[in-house]
Amino acid sequence: MSHLQKKQFKREVENLMKVQHKNIVRFLGYCYESSHQYMEYEAKHVFAKSLKMLLCFEYMPKGSLDKHINGM
Repeated sequence: MSHLQKKQFKREVENLMKVQHKNIVRFLGYCYESSHQYMEYEAKHVFAKSLKMLLCFEYMPKGSLDKHINGM
């Protein structure tokens, strides 16, 4: 993951923390985890850092929003 992607993720979290409206699903938090893994890269085995980033939003019980938008 590039420095630019990390910076973009941080900006996204900061923006989501500011949004509060009754018609917008609430942002609850995020998870950012790094670990070292043995993996294959360009036909070689390397020990590399692996990053996982997740955004967590409020659960909405009435199904997927795309079904409501598309009238399904």
